[in-house]
Amino acid sequence: MTDSPAPREPEDVHDHFAEEDAVVPDLLTLPDDALYSARLPMALAYAAVMHSPQKRKDDLGTPYITHPMAVAGLVWHYGLGVELYEAEMEDLVISALLHDVVEDAGGDNRLREIRSMFGPRVAQVVYAATDSTSADPTQKVEWRPRKEQHIARVRRLAQPAGDEPVDAGACLVIAADKMHNLSGTAAAVAAGGDEYLDRFKGGADGTRWYYRTMFEALRPALPDAMIEDLTMRLATLGA
Repeated sequence: MTDSPAPREPEDVHDHFAEEDAVVPDLLTLPDDALYSARLPMALAYAAVMHSPQKRKDDLGTPYITHPMAVAGLVWHYGLGVELYEAEMEDLVISALLHDVVEDAGGDNRLREIRSMFGPRVAQVVYAATDSTSADPTQKVEWRPRKEQHIARVRRLAQPAGDEPVDAGACLVIAADKMHNLSGTAAAVAAGGDEYLDRFKGGADGTRWYYRTMFEALRPALPDAMIEDLTMRLATLGA
């Protein structure tokens, strides 16, 4: 009987690399077949820096950057292949990554930075998704009137202008934001009851009012698949 070979000692990963091999790639030079430009990783890095101290309102202390990343994914999910969004998909995904920077990380100064770095269309969509441009949280308008004002602006963007909404792209980004927040909120309420909603400024009644009324404002501008999914999540929340 032939003896089995002795097991090999595990190699040190560093043995595979010579000192001269440690070359850092230029991360802003994308390959010729890239599906997006360097603006997108730049936007992700900018958002990650702006939101770096912030957490989600869950019990885990989830880093806030997970939210704009998820919203960007939803914009791609519902917008890709839809003719209405095709010409500006990259701008819409970038806007999704940046949609909370102005509201939560610096106000008007951030909006000027975004326009300078990513262009006027991205700044326009980010502004549309923002309910306050105050750099000082203590100077924001009270929660209910602030939300009412934002919903009124969104309703105007969703209204038909000829064959298309006034700003279908902005409505897609705003709806993706609400979709992600609503999904987490509905799941938390289903698991633990309405006490979870006490951590929001609107409380249980105000939170349900907000999601329901924002959806009604957005609905004329949304693709059918998104309407169906939002309707299901609203039902889960009892809104």
